[in-house]
Amino acid sequence: MRNLTTNKKILLTSTVLIFTAILLISSFPMITTPMNSSGSGKASSESGSEPSVAFASSGSNTMSPNNLLPGDIILLGTDDTLFDFLIPGKWSHTVIVGGIAGYHEIWATEEGTWVPEGETWVVHSTKDDDGDGLRTSRFNTVVNDHAGNVVAIRILKPGGALLSSSERTAIVNFATSKIGLDEGYDWNWLGKQTGIDTADPEIAPDGYYCSELAWAAYKSTLGIDLDGDFSPFNIGVSPEDIYWSQYAQVIALEMNSDPNGNSVPGGAYKIDASNDLYKLTVFVDEVYYDDEHEGWLMGDGEMYLKLWIGEGYFPSCAANGYKNDNHLDKIDDAGDHYTRAGSGEAIDWNNYHYALVSFNSYLKIRIQASEYDSTSGDDDYPTFQWFWDGSTWHNYIDNGWYWSGSRVDLGDCRYTIYFRIDAVY
Repeated sequence: MRNLTTNKKILLTSTVLIFTAILLISSFPMITTPMNSSGSGKASSESGSEPSVAFASSGSNTMSPNNLLPGDIILLGTDDTLFDFLIPGKWSHTVIVGGIAGYHEIWATEEGTWVPEGETWVVHSTKDDDGDGLRTSRFNTVVNDHAGNVVAIRILKPGGALLSSSERTAIVNFATSKIGLDEGYDWNWLGKQTGIDTADPEIAPDGYYCSELAWAAYKSTLGIDLDGDFSPFNIGVSPEDIYWSQYAQVIALEMNSDPNGNSVPGGAYKIDASNDLYKLTVFVDEVYYDDEHEGWLMGDGEMYLKLWIGEGYFPSCAANGYKNDNHLDKIDDAGDHYTRAGSGEAIDWNNYHYALVSFNSYLKIRIQASEYDSTSGDDDYPTFQWFWDGSTWHNYIDNGWYWSGSRVDLGDCRYTIYFRIDAVY
């Protein structure tokens, strides 16, 4: 678990950086770094170029809007830019997919014209040369032409249910209904609000920052809290908070590395949203603990589980979880952060977890038992993991439950886990 002193240092550093950037950015126009010879938009480390200053930063991608639905959330970021360093995590901007534009239906603020009929449009909040605050825009301008890294996520409701068409419409309507009512971009990154009717005196314009808009739309409309508690002390709601939300599922992406900076196949990894989407359900039955590491003087071990399931290199967080430093989830058990067990005891966790995955994606089920230790750091047990490439998991589709076998023995503990993969559409 993260040390409290470390958390305080991170919070102080983040706060200083945020408000320093606010002062700088409020005083100067937005600038961007020209593309280097590779065309990636990433500032070359050899050139000594300064990081670019823009909300989604420089760079480009080719992720397709095909099969994205209204209410889907897109996160953007470019490595080695100012906001890459300033905003916690890999992502620096958040947009909501609005849908497909009709004739002269959606105004594109960046271009100063209508979104062409049949094109995908988005709604977001930003500050740049084209204005300040909420707006609707063309997908390719805001998403494809604005960042080197991009991920599209779809939200599952508690219990793993999909959003209905009317619920998706309500999400988009919430965001678009605030356009013109907001006073501009909300610089108060340390807080979050569902409405834009704040009390005086205000410390920021009465509006939203980008990830706050997505969080507020889901919180107000469906009561779903997308804050994944990534930020220190749970201040505000960053794009990374949304990425690690227990309800967010990765369905499309274009990246050069995974969230921890590890390389991916071929040095680049691109999956567009599939028109045949699948739902992974994981049931953690029990874990038998051969040993407990805290010692008899400290009593029985305080056990918890960490999950990383879904898309193979960019998995979704499991439902019912709390964030940990290594981007895995701690499972709640009857409202507690952990439950107690000694050596030679089994815990019936009986937890269900859900993820969405596109047809051509890699697929991962990774589960690890751990033991909380407030004095010497947590003790991790051996990891249970299945990993399939984009074809080997297809044989499991619509064939019911599969299981690990009774208490798969990994040395320090033994796992019993079930899973199934079902076609969504």
